[in-house]
Amino acid sequence: MQQLLHMNELQEKYASKGLHIIGLYAQEHSWDAISKVVTDKGIKYPLALNWIDDAGSWDCATLPAVWIIGTDGKIKYSGKKGNDKILEEELAKVKFPGLGGISVTPELEEAAKAFSAMEFGKAYKLAQSASDKEDAKDETVKCAKAICERVDERFKALRNRAEVAEIEGNYVLALESWSTIERRFKDYEDAAEIPAQVAKLKADKKVMLEVEATHAMYKIDRELGSKTSTLDDWISGYKKFAETYKGTRWAEKATATVAIMEAEKKAAEEEKKKAEEEAKKKEGGK
Repeated sequence: MQQLLHMNELQEKYASKGLHIIGLYAQEHSWDAISKVVTDKGIKYPLALNWIDDAGSWDCATLPAVWIIGTDGKIKYSGKKGNDKILEEELAKVKFPGLGGISVTPELEEAAKAFSAMEFGKAYKLAQSASDKEDAKDETVKCAKAICERVDERFKALRNRAEVAEIEGNYVLALESWSTIERRFKDYEDAAEIPAQVAKLKADKKVMLEVEATHAMYKIDRELGSKTSTLDDWISGYKKFAETYKGTRWAEKATATVAIMEAEKKAAEEEKKKAEEEAKKKEGGK
């Protein structure tokens, strides 16, 4: 638990300098138990509940464990403690987070700072303003163009993610993506209609039921997985879920999963019955 508090300290100290912390909750605890830890410890960074390491790239013999991924995308540290120096060395390579490879001129430092703070609309506006000045140098114009292009790229990527998520019915991701655009791209021309899009989704009862069902499915999986649940427990839990959230895509998935589990249960019962009959025959033949 002490490691969680240390991560909070690092988040507060280095977030503005380019540090991104992602926690991996590797223990099988219930949703409520994890939520209590997050609330009680005041965790301020994303916490992933599932992770897969099929390739065995992440050396993790004991918990807690820490990995530092450098600016080149490679693991620079793996262990428990004593990583502050490596962390600071990597962060020292980042002057303006998100703008790697761009030589920022003095006239565009405020725009670069806004970009690093993820105030993309402000960054775009400041960059354009510096570029539009009559006495703007070629280096400034070039840098301003590069910053604006980075903003455009971020916007297009987020918008594409939001649109695809909506098409797929993943409204949790869609809402989060649209809301991120709304927060980060204020005064950005192409984002003018985003607040209306967010409001429209939040006012749609079907959409919000899907959102509720998504969270409920994560919770029931955690609840059943955190204890010694029988196949009947899973079947019962999924059936109840499917009835509660009838009409949602998650209810359809739960119903399909129930069918698979019931088929597995039937096959196991038939196998058991067959084994018992074989045992009786052998017993009778003695």
